[in-house]
Amino acid sequence: MEEHPLLRVVASWPGRRPTELAFEALGFTIYKAWQNRIIEFCGEKQSHVLHRYWDDIALETMQSLGQGAPDQRAFVIQPRYRSAFLDELFAARDFVEPPFRYPPLVKCLFDRFKMIYLDAEFRDSENAFFRQLKKAESERLGIQTMGWSGKKRDVVPFVDKFCTALAFERRRNCWRKKVNGGLVFEVGVDLGGKPHCIGKPPLLFRIFRIDDPKYAFFIPLVAVFDRLVPGCDIYAHCRDASDYVLGIKAYIELFNVIAGSFEQALTGNVE
Repeated sequence: MEEHPLLRVVASWPGRRPTELAFEALGFTIYKAWQNRIIEFCGEKQSHVLHRYWDDIALETMQSLGQGAPDQRAFVIQPRYRSAFLDELFAARDFVEPPFRYPPLVKCLFDRFKMIYLDAEFRDSENAFFRQLKKAESERLGIQTMGWSGKKRDVVPFVDKFCTALAFERRRNCWRKKVNGGLVFEVGVDLGGKPHCIGKPPLLFRIFRIDDPKYAFFIPLVAVFDRLVPGCDIYAHCRDASDYVLGIKAYIELFNVIAGSFEQALTGNVE
């Protein structure tokens, strides 16, 4: 079966580290604080393993259009790059235990996940740590919440403001940007279900080729984005208006950074 052109294009993504640096340059640093927190928990000697794990998870996620579970080594769409390093970690793991059937492939990540799940004091301490970071980042970035009521429909003006500033063009309740390689980056708002936002920004993202919009990399926010940039799921943990608006801005800016990374990678290579 012939490979879809979108799969060839996403293989040009330069990876998570250039993406993270560009994201951080815009003032978004919480993802890095999370990564540093993990390295502190695991020990500096594990930093090389963690960064390689995060690098390869990100590449496999991008090249499989998010349709896979790298920690399970299972993919609906097979990535061009399949990590031998992750295959080795999967084959060597000996720490699977109920009820955690699909743990991260690095044991110290699993140990921390279990502590978050089982140790309320540790969980509360971590949550408080990141709440303070989000508050400080919101103040530093000048996040304004006027017009926020907590209803999904009130997300639209914020998305419109942030997307328009980044040269996305609005089409009803979605915003699109075209980049080299025939790619379209689309931001949408999920207005279905209950009318109020519950715990995370109701955002949807898609990447597709302009000649085949039905075949797309669909990003329903948290899990997939967090595999591309580990730690960015902190922006989806929302308790108040400031958290929601910061999260909306952060994910739109990150999506635009990813679009920019393709723009650079594909310059002079438009199909």
